[in-house]
Amino acid sequence: MSKSINLIVALLLITVCVPLTVRAETVSRTVAVVNGVDLSEADLNQEINTIMPMSQPFHGKISDEKKAKIRSDAMKVLVDYELMAQDALGKGIKIPQAVIDGEMDKLVKKFKSKKDLVKAYKGAGFTDKTFLRIMQRRLLAEKIHALEVDGKVSVTPEKLKSYYDSNISKYNKPEEFRASHILIKVDPSSNKEKRLALRASADSILKRLKDGEKFEEIAVNESDDDSKNKGGDLGYFHAGQTIPEFNDALTKLKVGETSPVVESLYGFHIIRLTDKRPARQIPFDEVQDKIKKDMVATQKKQLQDEWMDGLHKKAKIIYPGEK
Repeated sequence: MSKSINLIVALLLITVCVPLTVRAETVSRTVAVVNGVDLSEADLNQEINTIMPMSQPFHGKISDEKKAKIRSDAMKVLVDYELMAQDALGKGIKIPQAVIDGEMDKLVKKFKSKKDLVKAYKGAGFTDKTFLRIMQRRLLAEKIHALEVDGKVSVTPEKLKSYYDSNISKYNKPEEFRASHILIKVDPSSNKEKRLALRASADSILKRLKDGEKFEEIAVNESDDDSKNKGGDLGYFHAGQTIPEFNDALTKLKVGETSPVVESLYGFHIIRLTDKRPARQIPFDEVQDKIKKDMVATQKKQLQDEWMDGLHKKAKIIYPGEK
């Protein structure tokens, strides 16, 4: 519900839709009847277009099973939008004509003229009346969603703090390390002689470091890892996030120390520990925004599910052609 209505409809019409060779009766065929309101193949095509492009080259790469799944998902979205729109109408919500006209004006600007817009949506299988209906459906759904879902979310500072206190173990940050490394990469298929030569190169680099050359400069010029662009800096991470050989060597270092040459599946590493942060409890102030975001999302999903479940239970939905 976050996308603007005019953008959705404009994009759907631009990417459309159904080739002009498709028969009118195909796109006008009823695919669902929701509380007595017919939804057409053209309506369904619009929802399918939000899930996948309708261009033949892309379309042809999708399996029949995947196409069926996409069609099923699109049908659910279409029916849900219709149920929301009907709920909005039942609760007295209306879309002012000025808003409809404004949306239409925005759509016209996406085309050379209103005549071209009309040609596009009629080519997609819509009449003037049914195209207006798809616009109204989306606008009504957006309005009722704001009322039934967005407007009912309640996340108070007290609720946030209570959640933090009840789940405080989630907000323990383990000990963190910051390290730099120089990697002499070894192809797994390399023979013994090649590996020995690369090991000698790593040993030579370690000696240069002991003789006082700057780690960052050697990393830039000699390392085979992308981190060389940052002088070998890998940033902060906690124990266990790296490969075992790297992790074991790292945890034995004091800040400022450099490891001996460490061999791993990737090659030969020289590691320098540049900083260490002790384990700590993350304060509420640092995580309250994330907690709020998660709680809002959870509440919205719950409200949405409950609302839509209620609408479906009261609705009479028929899918012509299905047994």
